[in-house]
Amino acid sequence: MAIEPALEAVWRMERFVIAIVAGGIALVAGLWLVTLSEPFSAVWTVGAFLVVLGASALGAGIRSEVERER
Repeated sequence: MAIEPALEAVWRMERFVIAIVAGGIALVAGLWLVTLSEPFSAVWTVGAFLVVLGASALGAGIRSEVERER
């Protein structure tokens, strides 16, 4: 059917947007935790993990959209 490719394109776009938004939120939350907590404390470590996770999700979301355009 003609609708299946269109639905696949919509789902792919939704995954791209979800990755960008979730990555951005995790990145900002992690940066706040790292900034406001004492260095190398448990909260700081969680913040650092969120920074890495958020940056990775942001990069993966952008990469998936760039690869789709090629």
